[in-house]
Amino acid sequence: MIPVRLYDKPQDFAEMMAQHLRGVLQLAVHSQAEEPLLLEVVFDESKQDERAQISLHNTYTTYMRTGDLNAAVDYLNATIRVSLDMRDRMQEVAKLDPAFIYPAIRDSRYVEEAGQASGMLGDDSLPGLKVVYLEIKDSYSKVIGKTLLAQHPRLTEERVRRVAYRNLKSEGWMPPKILLQSPYRESCYVEAYMDNPYPVECQFLQPDRARRHLPPNFLIAFPNRKYTLLMRSDERMDTLERANRLAKRARFDDVVWRNHRLLPDPVSDRIYWANEGRFVPLT
Repeated sequence: MIPVRLYDKPQDFAEMMAQHLRGVLQLAVHSQAEEPLLLEVVFDESKQDERAQISLHNTYTTYMRTGDLNAAVDYLNATIRVSLDMRDRMQEVAKLDPAFIYPAIRDSRYVEEAGQASGMLGDDSLPGLKVVYLEIKDSYSKVIGKTLLAQHPRLTEERVRRVAYRNLKSEGWMPPKILLQSPYRESCYVEAYMDNPYPVECQFLQPDRARRHLPPNFLIAFPNRKYTLLMRSDERMDTLERANRLAKRARFDDVVWRNHRLLPDPVSDRIYWANEGRFVPLT
């Protein structure tokens, strides 16, 4: 069934969200004409540093794909909760705690669109993806960019990167929560890494760590922010041709597409073939 959407244009969607925020927060909420899916919440008009930027890019993408306004409302409610917390504890919330900084994977386009104003740190990763850096604390995340770092002179970009990967490594290897044998290809197994307290996707990009827990060749996808999907096989997967064939025969490509298409916070529908530490997109 084709979903019915009330807010097809980014400007209409952003204005709907902004109106709700203004009504609940009793604060000024502005959208940018050149980038309507970026909202600015102004806590104090006289202080430039008492403002928060809210990106609606992923929420709008999810809404346009599914027509599910409930997901947008859930995001709105979470935004209201965080905004109220920031209003009451602005000075404390603006601080970064290095002990809670982690790397995470995002779609390159998201980083380019949503991170322009804040100077979001986005390092090249796999084709079409970038690594960003988050502080995950108090039940919500802060995306680290140059604007935020300007308030922390001792926390440089390079130190953020070092700290993030150090924290990830100190957590140890996070195993999958679900392991399923493919009903279409019994030699293939799909692992779902999900429901973790911090992003785990970058553990697969560290060859020394991945080598101890994974085979030399496997398939991996990052369909949304909560799931990483990995497929391993008892069959040989040592060429791109074999990897492509197994992805199709085991229907792994279909699993990734559905996960990316139907669940909130999409990242990428690409599948990557891991070969001795190299990652190559499937064709």
